[in-house]
This record gives sequence, structure tokens and C-alpha cells, in this order.
Amino acid sequence: MKDKKTRLITILGILVSILAIVIARVRYNIRANKAKSNIDNQMAEINRINEERNQLENISDIANKAREDAKKEENTVQENKKEEENKTEETNNKSNDESNKQERKATNKNVIVIDPGHQTRGNSEKEPIGPGASETKAKVTGGATGVSTGQTEYNLNLKVALKLRDALEAKGYTVIMTRTTNDVNISNSERAKIANEAGAAVFIRIHANSVDSSSTKGVLTMCQTSSNVYNGDLAGESYKLSKAVLNNFVEATGAVNKGVTRTDTMSGINWCTVPTTIVEMGFLSNPEEDELMATDEYQDKMVSGMVNGIIEYLND
Repeated sequence: MKDKKTRLITILGILVSILAIVIARVRYNIRANKAKSNIDNQMAEINRINEERNQLENISDIANKAREDAKKEENTVQENKKEEENKTEETNNKSNDESNKQERKATNKNVIVIDPGHQTRGNSEKEPIGPGASETKAKVTGGATGVSTGQTEYNLNLKVALKLRDALEAKGYTVIMTRTTNDVNISNSERAKIANEAGAAVFIRIHANSVDSSSTKGVLTMCQTSSNVYNGDLAGESYKLSKAVLNNFVEATGAVNKGVTRTDTMSGINWCTVPTTIVEMGFLSNPEEDELMATDEYQDKMVSGMVNGIIEYLND
């Protein structure tokens, strides 16, 4: 009987333990499910917040894109407006240039400025190679010397220039000289300004050439290119002048024709606002041409050719 009672108590104890375990397990599951539900709710809230944030970011991106598109459209409108204004200004300037050119030719057709290149003493001080240029060159140099005669370029240039003046004045032209003596100090830009202020129809610059080779000879003329940032609009007229003077010079003298050199490196050209040409009459470094250019007979031929070239240009 006692053993039976003991077993019964033992069984009841086991059942109580099992029941306690079951209850504990149930409570754990309840708490676990509740915790999981809380986590799920929190994750859902986080997802909702992230979704709202993404929506806000999308809205912000759309707004930014709209602002950028509006800015681009505004810039395009401004650029088109500026382009139209530039085209209008360019057209007006071109029209004004053509008008001024016609007026200049009509008003000053008889005015010719002659520049005998160089001077007794050069001036190594620097000046801009053109209006507003940062690049500079010496204001003026003394020039070359004849290898055979020893004549100086600045003196030869002046002799020929004075003869050219007299010949042109005899034809009825008004002639202005940048210098009539060798003892001066006039920079290349200042010489150009004399022609500009006179509104000259022609600015002719008299020079003689020199190179290392004693066999090189001939005559050439020089003017700017159409790309010249200072006066490219005058390139066409300057070329016509250079070509006319060159061809007539060759016809009068029989000199070798070395063509028209187009360059934008010459200060005396870059500062010009009128048609201009540089005449390199011959090579002082060539004994034959040096001796020829020293004679009155050949000088007169050179002058005759230049006069004919200038007249041909002015009558074109």
C-alpha cells in the first residue's frame, strides 16, 4: 500500500513537472510570438519609412531635374539671344566697315603715305606688335648694309622714298612722308599711325632685304593675312595693293619676282587701319642687286614700277 502511494506521488510529481514545462513552453512561445510580432511591426515601420524616404528622394530628384532642365532652357535662350545679338552686331560692323571703306576710298583716294623703313639708330625699346597685344618687338631697327657698296638700308630707303614722293606728287597725289631725314626716332607703330590719321588710300613702306646667302635676289612685297586679329578685314585690299606694286615693279626693273609674302608678325602692318604693303626692293646681301640699287638709273626704274602699281590699285 505504501509503495503504491509512493509511486502515485512520484507520478503526480512527474505530471506536475511536465505541466510546468508545458506552461513555461507556452509562455515562452507567447512571448516569442509577441516579440516576433513587435519585430515584424518594427520592420514594417522601417520599410514604410524607407519607402517614404525613397518617394521623397524621387520627388527631390524630379524637382532637381526640372530645375536643371529649366536652367538649361534658360541658358539656351540666353545663348541664342546673345548669338543673335552678335550676328546683328557683326552685320552692323560689317556694314559700317564697308561704308567706312567706301567713304575712305572716296574721300582720301589721292592721299598716299610713304614710310622709308628704319633710321640711323635703331630703338631697341619694346612696343606691342599690334593694338592690345601682349607680344612685343623692338620699336625700330637700323636695317641692313650692302655687301658690295656698304650703303645703309635706311639711307637707300630714304633716297628711293623721296623720289617716289616726287613722282607721285607730279601725278597729282597728296603725299605724306613718315620721315624725310635719317636722324629720327619713330617706331613702327608710330609710322602706321601717321597713315591711319591721314586716312590714306595707300600706305607703302620702302625696304631692302638681306639674308645669309649672297646668291638670293629679287623683289617681294608683304601684307597681312585674313586671319590677322588686328586688321584682317584689310587683308584683301592690302593683297591687291601688294600684288599690283609687285607686278609693275618687276615689269619696270626685270627683277626676279619673289611673290607676295603674307605675314602677321610685322608691327608696322598690324597697327594699320588702311591698306598697306611693304616693298622689299632687292637684297643688299646680293652684290649684284646691292650695286644696282645704289644707282640712280635703277632707283628710277623701281620708282616707276611702284608708281604704276599704286595707280593700278587706286584705279581698280
